[in-house]
Amino acid sequence: MKVLSFVAAASNSGKTTIIEKVVRLLKKRGLRVAVVKHASKGFELDRAGKDSWRFRQAGADAVVLIGPGQTAVMKNMDRQPDDAELERLIGSVDVVIKEGFKSDPGPKIEVFRSKVTAGQPLCVNDNSFLALVSDIEIKIQIPWFELDDVEGVASFIAAKFEL
Repeated sequence: MKVLSFVAAASNSGKTTIIEKVVRLLKKRGLRVAVVKHASKGFELDRAGKDSWRFRQAGADAVVLIGPGQTAVMKNMDRQPDDAELERLIGSVDVVIKEGFKSDPGPKIEVFRSKVTAGQPLCVNDNSFLALVSDIEIKIQIPWFELDDVEGVASFIAAKFEL
């Protein structure tokens, strides 16, 4: 399974927007794509009062929702799943794009906005980065893409992971 993270030093750098556009372009190429979002502050998938919410409140360790054309699994975990566990959860895809997870090992693309993040990009001092997407050109040893060059980013990912 090919896994790649899009990260940024600060929120509101544009990771979600870029990932959304890259996913659309990779899907147009016929690829199967999964996205894993890091919700550092936690999340609630269900609304209070719904059946699955009630099951979780009752103490269920896992709740699975199955509907027409979709399945959702909510599972209590004492740690973040590793890539092997993610592969079992996600199933058969060509590439997994993770949003966030900047501390995790593995290949990353940084999204950097000069007006949002003070200082220099994370990739300047970290060789796990494959590329930089930014609103300003920065001379670095990895490929640099403008924020609106999502076609270039998608093509880079496809070529890098031989998709």
